[in-house]
Amino acid sequence: MTEPGIIFKEIHKYSKHAFELQEHIGRIPRQIKAQKTRIERMEKEFKDFQDHLKKLKVSIHEKEVSFKELNTKVAKLQKQQNEASDNKAYDALKIEIGTTKAEISKVEDEILLAITEQEEKTAALPEQEKLLKAAKAEAASIEKNSTDRKAELEKQLTETNALLKAAESQLSAEHLPKYLRIVQSFKHEALSPLEGKTCSSCATEITSQMMNEVRSYLFVACKSCNRLLYLSEQEERVFRESEAADEA
Repeated sequence: MTEPGIIFKEIHKYSKHAFELQEHIGRIPRQIKAQKTRIERMEKEFKDFQDHLKKLKVSIHEKEVSFKELNTKVAKLQKQQNEASDNKAYDALKIEIGTTKAEISKVEDEILLAITEQEEKTAALPEQEKLLKAAKAEAASIEKNSTDRKAELEKQLTETNALLKAAESQLSAEHLPKYLRIVQSFKHEALSPLEGKTCSSCATEITSQMMNEVRSYLFVACKSCNRLLYLSEQEERVFRESEAADEA
């Protein structure tokens, strides 16, 4: 039976990789949703753009009708002024004509501004439509690539989980229940490589006795955080080099 400390290194590698794959897979639907939300926003902006153009057209028509009515009103008032029988009526009509002409000038300015805006937005409409079409094509491409990527990641996750199960199956009947309890608590962070004599998860220094046990690949849990300890590749290399130097 392979010693636990050797198996822990494999288990940790596969569990971390499985977690990373799950994280990538989990992000893909959010990325696709973000693209759809972006397109929905752009479609709404484009529709609002079109609606604004339609409202401008209606507004211009209404103002032109008002412009004609006001000019007709001025002509009528001027005729009444010419036919006025006294100065008081003449002056009152003169004031009303001035007020109406000022209103005509205001409406005329509004018509010119609205026509200018209509022309600018009409000219910009094809570019807005082009941008929306390009964004839709990009979103469709991203969704396809993301879906393909998701399928590939799910395949890798299945393979990694199989390797993880195979590694876990090497643990003895004595150690497996304790291992499963710790994994239930910490998931993919259930194991921790040593950095020197320190647990890399909680930064607690282990005793010399525990260090010897880890170097012997025994089942060792950190007394502070309860994670399972094993030698990192670097620490194992340093240990082996030290052993070789002592033997020499």
